[in-house]
Amino acid sequence: MNRLEARSSTILKVIVSEYIATGEPVGSRTVSRKKEVDLSAATVRNIMSELVETGYISQPHISAGRVPTDKGYRFFVDAMLRAGQLSPQENRPDIEALIREGGVDVRNVLRHSSSVLAELSRKAGVVTGTAPREQTFKSIEFIKVSDDRIVVVLVFSAGYVQNKMIFDEDGLSQENLERYSRMINDMLKDLDLSQARERVEQELLKDKTRMDAMLTKALRLGHIILSQEGTREIYIEGQTNILGEPEFADIEQLRALLVTFEEKSSLLKILDKTLEARGVQIFIGAEHGLSEISTCAIVAYPIRAEETALASISVIGPKRMNYQTVIPLVISTGRVLATVLRSAVETPL
Repeated sequence: MNRLEARSSTILKVIVSEYIATGEPVGSRTVSRKKEVDLSAATVRNIMSELVETGYISQPHISAGRVPTDKGYRFFVDAMLRAGQLSPQENRPDIEALIREGGVDVRNVLRHSSSVLAELSRKAGVVTGTAPREQTFKSIEFIKVSDDRIVVVLVFSAGYVQNKMIFDEDGLSQENLERYSRMINDMLKDLDLSQARERVEQELLKDKTRMDAMLTKALRLGHIILSQEGTREIYIEGQTNILGEPEFADIEQLRALLVTFEEKSSLLKILDKTLEARGVQIFIGAEHGLSEISTCAIVAYPIRAEETALASISVIGPKRMNYQTVIPLVISTGRVLATVLRSAVETPL
C-alpha cells in the first residue's frame, strides 16, 4: 500500500469518518472546517485531487464530493489497528449473559450468537462451525428407537453432535449396541474424522475369519455413519438490518445480497479463510472476492480452543459501517463465544 504523508492521511481519515457518519459525498469545504485539518480550502482541494489520482477516494459525479474507495477504507482501518484504537469492548459480562441464553447445546449457542451479534451491531450477524471432517472424534453411541431403526449419536471434541438414523436389519438389542459403541470408541479415540474412517476401513479389510463377529458388526455400523458427510451449518441473522441502507437502494444490489444470504455457500468459502487465521479478519469490498456483495465489508473472528478451530463469527454490512464500534464488538463477542464453546467441550457428556 502506498504510504501517505501526514496531511493526506489526516484528510483521508476525515473523509472516511464523515462519509461513514452521513452517507453523503464529502466536499472540500466540509473537510477544511474540521479542527484537525488546519489547512486552507485550496490546499485541501489539491490534496483531495491527489487522493483521487492515487485511488484512495473517488468522485461519483462532477458536482459531488468524494467518497472512499476500498483502498481508502483499508487505509483507514489499518491506521486504526496500528494506532491501537480498537481495543475490545468492556461490556463482556453483558455479552456473555446474552450468549449463554442459548443454552448448552453447541448448535443452539452458535445460532443464538448470530442473533446477539446482529442485535448489537445492527448489521447481519453470521456464525458457522467448522466442518465435521476437521473435528476430532470423541464418541459414538447407538440407540435403539424401534424394531428396525437405530439413532446414531456422533460427538466431536469441539462439542458438535450429529444425530443420524440408520436401519437395523438384524434385530440388534440395545445391550449389543452398547457393546459396539464401546468397541468403536476405544478404537477411534483422538482420531480426526478422516483418520477414523480410514481406521474402520482398514479393520474391515482384515481377515474376517480371524475377527470377532461382534467387532465385525460394530465396524460395519461405524462405517455406515462415518462414511456419510455431515451437514455444514451457517447461521445468519439480522439481514433486514442492512436492507434499508442507501447502498441497497438499487434493486439489483439488493437482489444479489439476498441471494448470497440465501445460498450461503459463497459465504462459507470466505469464513473458512477466517478459521485458518489468527485474530480479527477484515474484508472490504472486492477484497472478499464476492462480486455479488462488493458493496459490503465482512469483519470476522476465528474461535479456537488451543489449535482446534471451533467456529467463525462475523458481521456483514455496508463498507460504510462504523468500524470503530463493529471491530471491537466482533472481537469481544468472539472471545466470549470461545469461552462458552470451550466450557461446552470440557463438560462431560
